[in-house]
Amino acid sequence: MFQYADYIYAVYRERSFSKAADKLFITQPSLSITVKKAEAELGLPIFNRQTVPVTLTPFGVEYIQALEQLRGLERRLREFVEKEGTLQSGRLAVGGSNLGISYFVTERLADFHRRYPQIELQVRNLNTMQAKHLLDSGELDFVITNRPYDGKKYEQKVCYRECLILAVPKSFGVNETLYGKRLAPDELGDAVFSVPAARSVRLDSFTGVPFLLLSNQNYLRQYTDILFRERGVDPPIVLEVEQSAESFNFARLGLGATILSNWLVQRPDCEALYFYKLDSRYAERDAFLSSRRGAYFTSAMKSFERMLLDLEWSEK
Repeated sequence: MFQYADYIYAVYRERSFSKAADKLFITQPSLSITVKKAEAELGLPIFNRQTVPVTLTPFGVEYIQALEQLRGLERRLREFVEKEGTLQSGRLAVGGSNLGISYFVTERLADFHRRYPQIELQVRNLNTMQAKHLLDSGELDFVITNRPYDGKKYEQKVCYRECLILAVPKSFGVNETLYGKRLAPDELGDAVFSVPAARSVRLDSFTGVPFLLLSNQNYLRQYTDILFRERGVDPPIVLEVEQSAESFNFARLGLGATILSNWLVQRPDCEALYFYKLDSRYAERDAFLSSRRGAYFTSAMKSFERMLLDLEWSEK
């Protein structure tokens, strides 16, 4: 229907076949033949050739209005593509359980927003199953998780490594025999990986200690259950919560011990807690930046992925 739109629009703008032909650098007879061919295919005349200058027929008015609307949409799409490609507009949605977990992640998100303030940034703090569901539905572009996904459906790239550590209220008597194994504040970040095994603690040393754990909907809970089974411990659970930040806060209030990521406590208010490295091969694990295979990667997604996976980014 719009195959010959440029020719038709030129005649409309110039109100003359001869002037339009000059603008198009073709002969007037050739232009007339092309327009008549278009009118024949459409089944109705566009121009009233008996008037001077040339005018539009009622159908011609509708045709030009539709053409201008179509060209307006094309301009908007071109502008969108240009802005999206230069990160002047767009959207980035990131989710995960305990997303506030990692100062590493939150710093990257804040840095991304500072660099690209025009990008609408959405951050969702969800449990493991909720985050995966929203990734599948397309509501999230990325999920940051420790859970391995099906490699046929998802692409996962390691964005950081974490160590699960034990946080125990200072008021608990079990701490008295573990003085030499407590982690110093400067050992709660990357330095925890260098703490020798001789300074780690076994969970069976905490038999009978009350614990604050995440609900069964969280992947971390599955991990902590493995840690307890490994040492034959069935801990008394005083409270189940949805986020590690909650268990951390309740532990600070003295309700119980908890197991959480070292990244959550690398800069904590830890006056009320002692921290210990766990003696277990399950205590260290990777966190993945996860996306759906085959999903369209926007410029915002590409930039955030580079930022999150490039450890030198903050220095650039």
